[in-house]
Amino acid sequence: MKHDLVVVVPGIMGTSLSRDGEDAWNTSLAMLRDALTSRAGVAERLRLQDGIGDGEPEPRYALEVGEPIRTLRQLPGWGRHGGHAHLARHLGIDRERLVTFPYDWRLSNRNSAEKLRQFVDEHLDRWRTTADPRRYPEARDAKVILLCRSMGGLVARYYLEVLGGRRETRAVVTLGTPYRGSLKAMRMLTGHASGAMRPWRSLIREVCSTYPSIGQLLPTYEVVEHSAFGRIPLQAVAPVEGIPAAMLDDAARFAWQIERAVEENERKGVPSYDLLVVGGDKHPTTYGVRHGADESLEYLHRVSGSPWGAADWWGDSTVSRHSAQPLMDDENTRTQWCSFRHASMFDAARVREQMRNVCDGRPLLQDLADDYETGIDLPDTVMAGEEFEVVAVRADAAMRLVVRQVTEDGRVLAETPMKPCGDGEFRVALRLEPGLWRLQVASGSCDYECSDTVLAL
Repeated sequence: MKHDLVVVVPGIMGTSLSRDGEDAWNTSLAMLRDALTSRAGVAERLRLQDGIGDGEPEPRYALEVGEPIRTLRQLPGWGRHGGHAHLARHLGIDRERLVTFPYDWRLSNRNSAEKLRQFVDEHLDRWRTTADPRRYPEARDAKVILLCRSMGGLVARYYLEVLGGRRETRAVVTLGTPYRGSLKAMRMLTGHASGAMRPWRSLIREVCSTYPSIGQLLPTYEVVEHSAFGRIPLQAVAPVEGIPAAMLDDAARFAWQIERAVEENERKGVPSYDLLVVGGDKHPTTYGVRHGADESLEYLHRVSGSPWGAADWWGDSTVSRHSAQPLMDDENTRTQWCSFRHASMFDAARVREQMRNVCDGRPLLQDLADDYETGIDLPDTVMAGEEFEVVAVRADAAMRLVVRQVTEDGRVLAETPMKPCGDGEFRVALRLEPGLWRLQVASGSCDYECSDTVLAL
């Protein structure tokens, strides 16, 4: 409703974290070089103490929580997080109605949910008492609307269901939230972070093993293809190198706490909220692993020869379609699929229009997807000057697909046609100069387009 307070809950890397005034997670080339040449020092600067659980960092490991990031941020193996600059304007709502929740996204999602509870209580009380009654005559009865990006949806869900946030909340939108976990977290913890050089993968593994939030993103669905037992949960094949049993148990317990709380709230008749789940289902997305007593860990793709159903391999490039749906929902839950990739979903015009509809209590768009099944696959990170491939899938020759290299202000620097490879696949080999580049796959005969960024080192 137009008198409600809108709270944005970012995901991983969505809040700047600093020490002594220096952004610990900046994406400068100097920082990336430091990570390669002095890994131990960088790891010590970024890690948390062992065994932190749901607690706070010791002073040695504490970072100052700053502002939400304003521009796109991308790191090898971590992926991307778009910025929040001019968000109120992009959403078409008044600036005074919108606040963004800053938090240390390294910490347990339970810890962050408790901080979100305090943040909502403080800001909602202030909004109810200070909003201009001439513009917002119903503000005294306002509730919150939560707009959640990726892991931010899990923080919000714990707040809503376990910490009593239902009573203060009118509506929630989650974008690309891994309700049932993500293979990306498992990749980080096992030293298989995609798009990262070996030293970076080792750094990511070392640092992320101390982050409770990453552990709570581990898949809780039947993610393992086992030669003897078929599809089974990750816990059934523990231990997995790089993933302590305690971390697996905590991921399962975190999901169970939310599920149990949903059931209990429903049993008690606690008023619910409208939940709009937005996920992607067009892009190749790693969904499972092969692992057993005599098998090394293998991350499965569409071309891995796995017998799993074809629908398993699609998502938003980070979160699979299966994982993007909450395990527990009710008649107030609505799921919509879109054509956008994980990092760009929050910035897509049609998704922003839908979020504005939720914020203002207007009828929702019936569909967020375009008319095409086409998805794209491209790396997060490449080496400058070295050849890499951009792939389009489920396409046809009549689309006349090209890949455009686009600047931040929208200028097209280069355009290269894609070549057919059979079975609806089209490919093109590219090379990039150092920097962060936006690549757009577009059609020369229809209105299809899809873009993402690539970091060239």
